[in-house]
Amino acid sequence: MNAAPPTSFSLTAINRKRGTASPWTSKPREPLPSAELHDVSHPAALSAAAAAEPAAPAINLPFDPLRVVDALVRRWWMMLLAGLICAAIMLAAGWLKFETLYTAKSQIIKQQLASAFRQSETGESFKPSDLTIPTLMSLMYSGSTIAGTTSLMEHHYEESAVRSGLVVAAERNTDIVNISMTSNVSADAVLEMLRAYTETVLQLSRDLQRSDAAAMKSFLQKQIERTDADLLKVNEELLAYGRQSNLLDADKQMDAWLAELGNFTLKYETLKLDHDTLDVRIQGVERELGKVDTNAARVDSARKALADLRVKYTDEHPAVIESMEKLSALEQQMKSSGTRIDAPPKPGESNVAESLYLDLVRLRAEKQVMGEQLEKLLQVREGINQRLAQLPRQAMEYAHIKSRKQTLETSRGLLAGRQREAALYEENSQGYFRLFSMARPQDVSFVKPTQKLAMVGAGGFAAGALVVAAIAVLLTLLDGRVRSSGDLKRATGLPVLGALPLAQTSAEAWAFRTWTRLQPMLQTSAGGGAMICGVMGTADDTAAPRLMKLLAEAAIQRGLTCMLVTRERNEDALKLTEAVEQAERTGRTVREVSDRPCQIGMEEEWQWNAEQRQQWQAAMAHWRTLKGTVILVELPAVEQPEALLIAEQLPNLIWTGSSGTSLVQKVQETLRMYRDAGCKLVAALLDKAPELRPAALARFGALVLACSVSLQAQDILPLGPGDAVNINMPGFEGLQRKDVVVGPDGRLTYLQAREMQAAGLSLDQLRDSLTTELRRYYRNARVVVTPSTFQSRKVYVLGKVVKKGAINLDRPLTVLEVVAEAGGLETGLFQQNTVELADLGRSFVMRGQARLPVNLEALFLHGDMSQNAKVEPGDYLYFPSANSNEIYVLGDVKMQGTQGLLAHTSVHSAIAQAGGFTAKAYTRRVLVVRGSFDKPERFVVDMEDILSARAKGFRLEPKDIVYVADKPWARAEELLHMAVNAFLQGAVSGWTRANIGPYIQQPILPQLR
Repeated sequence: MNAAPPTSFSLTAINRKRGTASPWTSKPREPLPSAELHDVSHPAALSAAAAAEPAAPAINLPFDPLRVVDALVRRWWMMLLAGLICAAIMLAAGWLKFETLYTAKSQIIKQQLASAFRQSETGESFKPSDLTIPTLMSLMYSGSTIAGTTSLMEHHYEESAVRSGLVVAAERNTDIVNISMTSNVSADAVLEMLRAYTETVLQLSRDLQRSDAAAMKSFLQKQIERTDADLLKVNEELLAYGRQSNLLDADKQMDAWLAELGNFTLKYETLKLDHDTLDVRIQGVERELGKVDTNAARVDSARKALADLRVKYTDEHPAVIESMEKLSALEQQMKSSGTRIDAPPKPGESNVAESLYLDLVRLRAEKQVMGEQLEKLLQVREGINQRLAQLPRQAMEYAHIKSRKQTLETSRGLLAGRQREAALYEENSQGYFRLFSMARPQDVSFVKPTQKLAMVGAGGFAAGALVVAAIAVLLTLLDGRVRSSGDLKRATGLPVLGALPLAQTSAEAWAFRTWTRLQPMLQTSAGGGAMICGVMGTADDTAAPRLMKLLAEAAIQRGLTCMLVTRERNEDALKLTEAVEQAERTGRTVREVSDRPCQIGMEEEWQWNAEQRQQWQAAMAHWRTLKGTVILVELPAVEQPEALLIAEQLPNLIWTGSSGTSLVQKVQETLRMYRDAGCKLVAALLDKAPELRPAALARFGALVLACSVSLQAQDILPLGPGDAVNINMPGFEGLQRKDVVVGPDGRLTYLQAREMQAAGLSLDQLRDSLTTELRRYYRNARVVVTPSTFQSRKVYVLGKVVKKGAINLDRPLTVLEVVAEAGGLETGLFQQNTVELADLGRSFVMRGQARLPVNLEALFLHGDMSQNAKVEPGDYLYFPSANSNEIYVLGDVKMQGTQGLLAHTSVHSAIAQAGGFTAKAYTRRVLVVRGSFDKPERFVVDMEDILSARAKGFRLEPKDIVYVADKPWARAEELLHMAVNAFLQGAVSGWTRANIGPYIQQPILPQLR
């Protein structure tokens, strides 16, 4: 049958359809009276019906997360393949890029300048200016040094290879400089580069020393030339004065004074030359010290200290705040004071500045000493000149000219000696540094690229897998069709009672389970009539007929009759037109057919117009009264207005759909109209559902997670006042604290975490709380909390135990473990036997105001571990004494009296302890009296049943009275026994008197008169 073309699904079309129904054109639809509907007599009907109503979920995701996981699981091989391909590509690139790195190291040390080149006996020898380690390190990284290294190796290796693998570092507080060379060529290559570079650096130090000596040599040459010119002039003056004055010789005293004046002049000139040399050296040190500003060094040191603190701490830490304030003060001081070379550096600010400042102080001190010596020599020379001034003027002039000549000759000799020393330093320069150690071939270390390749391969694998996973997730999220139960539930807002898999082999079993869940949710009339349910679906979906047949067969298996009204027709199906016209006959037919569904097909003429809907309503009014009948009606496509008009008159509606046929958004919009019309949507069914592989795994994981959470919750030991813990922060030295006690207020303090709440928290919760608080002050803070002692959780044990008192619950304990911690039960001697003195029958465990249902006697005497309950803080265990209990054994027993009651004492054991029954005791029944004097209880114990093992022994309790009565016929037996004895005595006496005479005829004793 071809259905009529669907009409536009809108309120206008629906009102138009309703307007053709003449009886209630303008009246709104009256819903079925609520009194006529009720749940079927099923215990889960109420809850199932409530579950059918759509509820707003706590988290309303716009997709089914299970589908996302299933998409990833189904494409695991693609993720694996993509990961392997990317990993192979990255490994290949890494194999070409990464190489084995070889590293070799050498050391050079600063050497003291030798005085082997001394050429004069007076004054200090020539020494070149000093070369500091920072200056050398700057020169070592220069391009000329690198270029010299490559030239020394005849350009076998490029400058970039040498520069990239070079590391220069000075050892602290020493004169040693470490040189490290790294290369990816070979061990021999790195050794060659290291040796060439070290030799270049040493040659650089020698060249610097040679250039310094050459500069000094040039300076001294100029001084010598000036001195020679002055000496030549003095000689000319001396010759001219001699010709003019005809002075051939001087007085001997004048010669002595002149010789003394010459000696002092020589010393003066020597000291003056050394004094001038010191000025040059002081200026050089001042220049170097000016480059190393102590204030800048302090600022750099403060910045470095602040950076080190910020690696560990945050800006809120007190140490960081103090360091920031110190840095700000130093910066302000540097701005205000500027560069100062006279200010001594503080200890630890700069090693270079300290060394230069000490050299400057030493040179200035030497200069001051030399200045004082020059003043003394000048005074002595002035005294000699005064003495010479007393001589004749011509002799004085001659002496003065001769003295100048001697002074110039002495100065020239000193300058010539210094020049020769400088020339020797220039020709045989030793350098400022010398080789201290050089790596050997066996000292070369190497690092293979294995770790880098592993990291690159792992990163490539992860990237490839993530790309495929992202594509799979994106395709899944972009697919807006209903494919899984989650999608159907999200689209319809209804509980999905069943999803028939595409490859389902046992559809009947699925239908039976689904119908069992659906039946309690269906509503029927108050009289218990038929269960009517409409089946909805879209026009392009064919799931409704198939699912209706399966549900109908399941209903028949449950003992119900079933009517199917479908759009499919077959030869055995009734026509809907005839069925509605002959509703009663159709009802009888349905009741008669109980082994299969009664199918009614819609013919082509049936268009659900107004007249046909009225006929349908009349027939449904009759069919609704059929008891034990299920009527499943396939509605037209939900896009047609007729579907809504029919659905309004049905008490139950089910949505059906096949996987991948409908859009989620379209289904939501369609069902919103049905809900606005007041239709009763009950549940949803899905056909051809894909098998989501992670479903079982997800359920199993949820179960395992729930079990683990419950187990962890049971084993958590909260902290309390008096407990002590050990706290530490790995990576921060000196912050470990042991035995940090939780105060009476339940708080503790650790570093900047003040008054932290600890009572009631577990160790993990306290650790998280401390970590959160301390991360305000420490970067990457990770707190470790370990238990030390537990003093807040106690269990109290009293009574007949070895160690009475409180027991700390430092771990989860059971009753048996608590008694073991208390030393066990007390034992003692009773009737020459060692017995436990505790009365386990009357022992108990109290928790709060309630007594726990724990049978301690079954636990300790019979080994029933089900009674071994876990104790909690505050529990109270009491084991009363068995010696304080007694029973009373009275009646016909051999030893009446009081007996001690033990845990195993019974009636027969008490009688045995009393010596047993007497002869006239009634041994069949024994009376036991129990209780107070006001309300005593009586128990009759059948001793014959106990002794013949037909009954259990009667257990006695404290203060019980055991009474053994006499036999009921005991008095009659006694009287009969007395009568028989009297009769026998009389009979014997009479017979003896009559038949036997006396044996003694005569009296034995004489008679007394």
